[in-house]
Amino acid sequence: MVKGRLWFFSLFLVLNLAATFSSLKFSRDDFPPDFIFGSGTSAYQVEGAAFQDGRTPSIWDTFVHAGLSHGATGDIACDQYHKYKEDVKLLVETGLEGYRFSISWSRLIPNGRGLVNPKGFTYYNYLINELINHGRIIYSVRNGFDIFLVIFVGESSHMFLYFMATRHRLLKMSMRDGLVEGLKDFTEYDDVCF
Repeated sequence: MVKGRLWFFSLFLVLNLAATFSSLKFSRDDFPPDFIFGSGTSAYQVEGAAFQDGRTPSIWDTFVHAGLSHGATGDIACDQYHKYKEDVKLLVETGLEGYRFSISWSRLIPNGRGLVNPKGFTYYNYLINELINHGRIIYSVRNGFDIFLVIFVGESSHMFLYFMATRHRLLKMSMRDGLVEGLKDFTEYDDVCF
C-alpha cells in the first residue's frame, strides 16, 4: 500500500510541476543580452555510425553490448554522423545560438594514439563548418566518457567491467596504472582536435 501511495504522490508532484512550469512565459528579453541559448550532446548519444568509417569501439560500446543498458545502444542513435546538416538546420530553426558537442576519440584516433582517421576528421570538419556557416557558436568537449577501448583496457574485458562498476575509482586506477601515459595520449588527441 505504501508503494502505491508513493507512486501516486510522485505522479501528483510531477503533474503539478509540469502545470506550474508550462504556465510560466519567458521571452528572450528575460535573459541578459549576452546569454547564449544552445543545445548540448555527446558523441555517443547522437552520432551513431558506431562501426563505420574506421571508428573503433569505445568503452560505451562495450558497456551497452555487454547487456548493461536494457538493450539500448548508440549504434545508430540520432545518426548525426550522416544527418549533421539536418541537425544544424533544426538548431537554426529552433533559434538556438550555440551547440556543445563532444569529439569521439575512438572515431578521430581509432587506435587511441597514432594515426588520425581521415574520415573521422572529415566528419568533424564538416560538422564544424556547417555550424559556422549558420552562425552558430561552437563549444567542443573532448571526452564525455566516449573513450577509446583499445588502450584503456587493452586485451582485458574484465578490467573494463571493473571500471564500469567502479567509475568513481578511475583516478585511483589511473594513478596506479600509469596516469602519465594516459595524459600523453590525451595531449596527442587534444592536439589533433585543435
